[in-house]
Amino acid sequence: MARNPYFDILFEPVKIGPVTTKNRFYQVPHCSGMGYKMPNTLAGMRGVKAEGGWGVVNTEYCSIHPTSDDTPYPQANIWDDADIAAHALIAEKLIEQGCGLILYQHTVMWQHGHSIQLNKREFRQE
Repeated sequence: MARNPYFDILFEPVKIGPVTTKNRFYQVPHCSGMGYKMPNTLAGMRGVKAEGGWGVVNTEYCSIHPTSDDTPYPQANIWDDADIAAHALIAEKLIEQGCGLILYQHTVMWQHGHSIQLNKREFRQE
């Protein structure tokens, strides 16, 4: 079945800043529930989005410091080199599938200060 020409604009490349995405399909930032606990699964899921044709794939909210530990809810982290390796794995999966645009600048950098760990019911003061 031929595509209705009305939708052709969705499949045209779009320049965003210094890079060009292959189409207008934009996967918004969303949490997966995998976060730092399942980096391979998270990278695989994002890779499947790119394989499905998304031109832009975003990540999820990303904690920038251990005081923003959101246990028991696993989020993405950028605390140390291991976290950088997990993000690199996501980027590799997206690039493998031809997703030339990975918007980490749209990642929600998150730090909410002192947190209550819900699974421990205690207030952490660091």
